[in-house]
Amino acid sequence: MREEEIEKIRGVVRDCVSKHLYSSAIFFADKVAALTNDPSDIYMQAQALFLGRHYRRAFHLLNASKIVLRDLRFRYLAAKCLEELKEWDQCLLMLGDAKVDDDGIVYDAKDGNVIDFDKDGEDREINISSAICFLRGKAYGALQNRSQARQWYKAAIKADPLCYEALECLIESHMLTSEEESSLLSSLQFSPEDGWLSSFYSCLIKKYDKESTVELKFKKLENETSGSVSGSSMITLANNTDLLACKAEYYHQCCEYQKCFELTAALLEKDPFHLKCTLVHLAAAMELGNSNELYLMACNLVKDYPSKALSWFAVGCYYYCIKKYAEARRYFSKATGIDGSFSPARIGYGNSFAAQEEGDQAMSAYRTAARLFPGLNLDIILFQVSFANSVHWNGVYANSQLQACGPVFHASKGDMPFGSTCL
Repeated sequence: MREEEIEKIRGVVRDCVSKHLYSSAIFFADKVAALTNDPSDIYMQAQALFLGRHYRRAFHLLNASKIVLRDLRFRYLAAKCLEELKEWDQCLLMLGDAKVDDDGIVYDAKDGNVIDFDKDGEDREINISSAICFLRGKAYGALQNRSQARQWYKAAIKADPLCYEALECLIESHMLTSEEESSLLSSLQFSPEDGWLSSFYSCLIKKYDKESTVELKFKKLENETSGSVSGSSMITLANNTDLLACKAEYYHQCCEYQKCFELTAALLEKDPFHLKCTLVHLAAAMELGNSNELYLMACNLVKDYPSKALSWFAVGCYYYCIKKYAEARRYFSKATGIDGSFSPARIGYGNSFAAQEEGDQAMSAYRTAARLFPGLNLDIILFQVSFANSVHWNGVYANSQLQACGPVFHASKGDMPFGSTCL
């Protein structure tokens, strides 16, 4: 077969993938690989198999090619297959030996030299080494080694600031304190045209700065323009759902619950399946005691996302709101069973004990949350202090229990709201 004909079949494979016709893509990619035995065509066949969810076959193809030992693309795709198969130890072995320190700096396991992740390929391509670091983090997270997971996520975002998923895991799993998040963000090397991304990331991290500083961050990003004109106005990010969800989260943190609820309600009208916004909406509804809204949200979430922790957390929030704490605890526990890194459910679990004045169980739940999620410390104070004030404990005993959770709990015991979740 002539090269032009083979190239035409390659085009068919690419078109099948773009149209999600994976069985067709597998069929034609197999023929191209058989005709050429070219590594690029073998890789294309493996990708088609991966997209068609034939993970074991794709892994076998990559592993049998022997190129997997020399080509990072092959190794990464083989490791992705093992990720889908939940074979985490094998996944780490496939990714190779490397070490990482607390600052996210990666070292060669053999000679101890620092590995420099130069940007390869096109400017808009994410560094393959960054993707490998991120996958290592996911594997360690699945193996319950949160310390290593945190370090590899930091390495991933440092290797390439465009690897948003690594930052997302660090933030949403509360792996870093507020100071550590700020330090990490300041260490990232953004290209000149990615100034907007640096600003956006600064809005995603914890918002414990002065009110004026946080609002200035939002204003700076809202004023970011694309340089093109739509009609008579400049195009900006001011109405971006992700940015507005961050702003709603900030309103919740400032205890402006009605303002938060109104914003999230408007956002969910526009994008009803935005899950981060949904979590903030649940938190605001909980603080406002809006049990009807919690009931409707819980029903919809369980229908649309039965395998997500957020759905069962919403059910728990509803029962907590109507003061059925044992039922709430059951659903909070179900949420953590689905996703052990879903911190709001762990806090809700402790709150359900606190609401029934079961001090020891509540403190045990809070201590577990403080251990698993270092970045939650300041948020946990919110619940712990309110709990210490609401339960008629001996003051010395309450103090000793709070201190057992770590030095960060040496905080003033002012009046704080007792919410159902932490953000």
